[in-house]
Amino acid sequence: MSKYSFETTVGEMLDTPETKALLEEICPQVLEHPLLEVGRTFKFVDALPYVQDMIDESTVEEFKKRLEAL
Repeated sequence: MSKYSFETTVGEMLDTPETKALLEEICPQVLEHPLLEVGRTFKFVDALPYVQDMIDESTVEEFKKRLEAL
C-alpha cells in the first residue's frame, strides 16, 4: 500500500516536502488557489471539485500515479 493517496489531506501534502514538490511540478496552479489554506483539512479527493477548472483529468491521473509511487 502506498504511503500517500488521494485520501491524504491537503494539509499533509503541503507540509510534506516530497508531496509538495510533486504538486509544484505537476500542478503548480493548484497552489495558487485562494482557498488553499481553508482546505487543509480536506482529503485531496474531496478537494478535487474545487480545482477542476484549474487542472485537467490527465494531470489528475499523472499526479495520482506519481503520488502513489512515493
